[in-house]
Amino acid sequence: MLKFKYVHLYSNQTNTLDLVKIILPEVQKYFPNIIIDLRRLRRPVLYNINEIIAEALVSIRISNIMKPFSRQLKKEAYYRPRLEDLVYEIKFPWTLVSSNTCPRIDTFKDAYSRELILYDGFMMQRLLRTMINENETNTDHVHIIFEDRLVCTFSDEDWRYHARTIVSGVPSIISIAVIIEAPARSKEWYIKHMELAAFDIPIDNECELSNEERLTMNKYLGYGDNRINFVVIGYILQILFFFITEGNPFCTDIGCRLYNSHWQEELIHSQLKAGNLCDKHYSLLQQFNTASIDYHCF
Repeated sequence: MLKFKYVHLYSNQTNTLDLVKIILPEVQKYFPNIIIDLRRLRRPVLYNINEIIAEALVSIRISNIMKPFSRQLKKEAYYRPRLEDLVYEIKFPWTLVSSNTCPRIDTFKDAYSRELILYDGFMMQRLLRTMINENETNTDHVHIIFEDRLVCTFSDEDWRYHARTIVSGVPSIISIAVIIEAPARSKEWYIKHMELAAFDIPIDNECELSNEERLTMNKYLGYGDNRINFVVIGYILQILFFFITEGNPFCTDIGCRLYNSHWQEELIHSQLKAGNLCDKHYSLLQQFNTASIDYHCF
């Protein structure tokens, strides 16, 4: 059991999470003996990046989900990324557009940026590791970076990339975009999504929906959804339990916040409706909290 002392939280680029009022206090209830570093809430790691970092981000994009990173398109020594790719990364995040009656996230402004751009999670982790304090990379510290980009990792089991909500390690990453995009929805949702797309109606623009359609769409998480704050708490717990259990944080009980959800309905049930730990993992948490008291005193 790894007995860490500090947790550093880094806000996402769109600054849509309420880390101070919602997320931090709830996590502190589970881990009363650790120190959650408020200083890291000031800005995200990938804030106001330069061309060098932008080029690094372009280089870890995934062009073929059926090939591991080592077999992605190789770039020659003289290769320079396209200007629009660099501009995309430098000007990231997406623009928040709202009105008094129909708030929505206008995620992309043109055909180029409507692409779902994927990034290798382990390579992004390697990049982010160079941007955190070297004195805080030991086992006393857990760094959790909230990221708005779509993060994925390659699986040797089916030989393809899969979107990952969390990538645990130093630092750990939670992808807000993957929380929304990856867990599958019902067949009815996809049918309505296609209907809206056919008439070029933004999926987040509820003004164009009937009451029945709105209820169907609101069953699932969307961009700008305040419920994501409470879902994120569960993913933070999964990362912290990754260190506590030395790599095995997930639970098979759908009523536990450590349940590895693959469907939006599972995610909403485990994180919002149940919203707690199972007896087994609560007991493990108590063991950690008891042990951490002595560790901190020492």
